[in-house]
Amino acid sequence: MKRRRGSALVIQVFVSIVAVSLLSVFVTGIIARQELADSFSAYLDQLGMTEMQGRGMGRIMLGAQEQAFLDAVDGGILVSAVIAFVIAAIAALLLAHYLSGPLHRLTVGARAFASGDFSHRVPVGGPAEVVDLAHAFNEMADSVSQSEELRRRMVADVAHELRNPVAALRAQTEAIAEGVLELDEARAASLVDDVSHLSGLVEDLQELSVVEAGQLRYERVEFDLVDLLSRERDRTESLVSTGVSVILDIATPALMVDADESRISQVIRNLTGNAARHTRAGSITISARQEAGSVVVEVRDTGEGIPEADLPHIFERFYRADAARAAHTGGIGVGLAVSRRIVQDHGGEVFARSDAGATVGFRLPLVR
Repeated sequence: MKRRRGSALVIQVFVSIVAVSLLSVFVTGIIARQELADSFSAYLDQLGMTEMQGRGMGRIMLGAQEQAFLDAVDGGILVSAVIAFVIAAIAALLLAHYLSGPLHRLTVGARAFASGDFSHRVPVGGPAEVVDLAHAFNEMADSVSQSEELRRRMVADVAHELRNPVAALRAQTEAIAEGVLELDEARAASLVDDVSHLSGLVEDLQELSVVEAGQLRYERVEFDLVDLLSRERDRTESLVSTGVSVILDIATPALMVDADESRISQVIRNLTGNAARHTRAGSITISARQEAGSVVVEVRDTGEGIPEADLPHIFERFYRADAARAAHTGGIGVGLAVSRRIVQDHGGEVFARSDAGATVGFRLPLVR
């Protein structure tokens, strides 16, 4: 089937070019022949032979040289047609293969990709338009491959996050049901913790599905971001390890923004929560400043930082820079993805860098 389609393109290009070439030679020959006939008619007119010239007499009255010239023109037209056919055939075959080769490779690549071979990439070559198409195909393949890798990682992470609390719940409930364990206050608190962990995981996945469907709703009001950051600093102090200080670094007394306060609070909690989980000593600094009509909020920590290769990806869903560390601290990598969407929906942008620790933040427009 593939071969017939490729051959169809070759045949179409071949027939088209040959037909155009032969038609051009044919039309040119007819015009040239007619012009020569008109010239000979004028020539015979000057010699006073037109009165003797009829349909059959014209050839008789022509001289041998004139007749030989016209015969040579007819032969030249025929030879030109043969040469044009040969040249057109060669050009058509070369052009058809030049066009059909890259298209055939794209077709093979698309079919391989559709069959599940996400590693397949197509060679880039051919006309500029086909080159652009090949680049677009490979970029699409990279994106799909990355999404598939993230999906696999998400499934593994969700399974890991579910396994421990579910196993603990099952073991404890079976032991309580069999009378091996007593349902005291400490046991009940442990069961509540496991259920809360499972509930949080489900809520994260549900919120991500809402975000990706574009169904987040916002109630935008004007509020002071400095006041919100002060409250979030106090909340973060209850999350950090012993010996870790939480610093609020804001020189401006007020920074008014037009946004959904609860959603911006959610973003800040995601940033401070990540910083608290990955900072075992030192400090976490929450800062805000005015910059070119925007407010820039940063959460800096003195933790282990973020590897340079992971910085461009930390806001992608299900992405975790260190799978082993993330598995220890919990989470499946959706908090920053949700935060990015919230900030973008407010007309802002997120950013991250790593120096002595990690700095993650966002930028929002100020109220004018």
